[in-house]
Amino acid sequence: MHLFHCPDLLADLIELPEEEAHHATAVLRLASGARIGVLDGKGTRALAIIESVSKRGCTARITERTTTPPERTAPIHLAMAPTKQMDRYEWFVEKAVEIGVDRITPLVTDRTERAKLRIDRLQRVAISAMKQSQRSWLPRIDELTTLKQLLAQDLPVQRYFGWCEGEHRSLMDVYDPNSPVLVLIGPEGDFSAEEAERLRSERYTAVAIGNARLRTETAALASCTWMSLAQQR
Repeated sequence: MHLFHCPDLLADLIELPEEEAHHATAVLRLASGARIGVLDGKGTRALAIIESVSKRGCTARITERTTTPPERTAPIHLAMAPTKQMDRYEWFVEKAVEIGVDRITPLVTDRTERAKLRIDRLQRVAISAMKQSQRSWLPRIDELTTLKQLLAQDLPVQRYFGWCEGEHRSLMDVYDPNSPVLVLIGPEGDFSAEEAERLRSERYTAVAIGNARLRTETAALASCTWMSLAQQR
């Protein structure tokens, strides 16, 4: 059964969002009477039957709803600097959603090489990954955020930053899967020494993800994978 995303599943009669409606009618050629699955990305899954198809959109009637609890008792938040090549950041978002993540913050640092991101495109990538992996929860994707802005937010007590230089500990040794977590991953040139010192002063622990020097998106995905699997043990 084909799955679609619709952010509001409260009413019995729903209109699929424009992009989802186009995919259903123009790409998949679904017609009235077709049965579909619908996700709102907030834990609700529904079965529906398409009632009408037109150039203006696609209307479906919900026949059954189920509610899925949050996938993790301890949320996983990753703040990762944008990569120079956009497709690598999109790849990270896709895989992180498939593996399991609750929030992604594109992080602007001293050495970040990309000043702009298409957040709407990242959200589409996340929606596609949610549907493909049969998940019920869509992670929050923030706008570009500076390190200063991030540090000013109300953040979990358990917080780490990837650091290739100087003293650090293994993420696998320090991560507590029973507590909310924030992990910061810097750009290709890593965090600056000044940023690392600032993070330590804010009680962030410097960590390594394995023994090799990893690309930005690889380090972020490796940390996401470890933490998500650790919660399932």
